Amino acid sequence: MRLLTTQVISLEMREPPQTELPPPPCDKPLAVTRVHDIRLDSYRMLYRALGDAHHWTSRLLPDDQLSREIHNETTRIFVLLCDEIVAGWFEIEMRPALREARIVHFGILPAFRGRGFADYLLSKAITVGFAEGAGRLTLETNTLDHPAALPLYHKHGFRPYATRRVQTPAIEAKTQAAAKATT
Repeated sequence: MRLLTTQVISLEMREPPQTELPPPPCDKPLAVTRVHDIRLDSYRMLYRALGDAHHWTSRLLPDDQLSREIHNETTRIFVLLCDEIVAGWFEIEMRPALREARIVHFGILPAFRGRGFADYLLSKAITVGFAEGAGRLTLETNTLDHPAALPLYHKHGFRPYATRRVQTPAIEAKTQAAAKATT
């Protein structure tokens, strides 16, 4: 297994913005909706559609472990629908005892990029993150993620508080092709 070295940037926001962004101009209806008890195969499809190109591996888990991660009382999963088709999604972990929330995963599917959806969806994720009383919202990105990710997070007010170097398994093209064939 080939390993890739990446720099992880941890970012935080200590208070929500004054306003939530409106939806971008779009000739199709847009909606952000929470998905309760998402099916594991549906979650994997979304995760791989965004994550394979950026070598996401944290949720490549057996069914029982993945279910514990995403079907618990602290995890929220939301999708952005464009004309009833999933255009993006985010996963957020609420940590009420710490008065914190963490955006675990966030992204716009490749076919929907370049339309202003990322700004809108991140604004929604920030609102959700602070909705249950969090005083701090965090997220991480790394040098393998989409190059627009870090500038987007900065634009919305996230500020770095830590960096670290890590190694992660590479998701090879043949693995990506096999995953696409099963979805």
